[in-house]
Amino acid sequence: MAQQGCNMTVDQLLNDPLTLALMRADGVDPVSLRTMLAGQARRLAEAQDVPPILLTFSDTVMPHGGIQGG
Repeated sequence: MAQQGCNMTVDQLLNDPLTLALMRADGVDPVSLRTMLAGQARRLAEAQDVPPILLTFSDTVMPHGGIQGG
């Protein structure tokens, strides 16, 4: 179930059942989206000299069968 308020991380949002259902309905490939976002995070980290660890996703699968990232 989605968490209340704006306290979800991007990783949590991408693994949320409602988000996954909406992506499926819109024809969005979750793995491609995660890959694109991870690439953007790396580019932002390089441009802003931010340690990449602050912008990475976890490699865990949520209990409801969410998507894996890297």
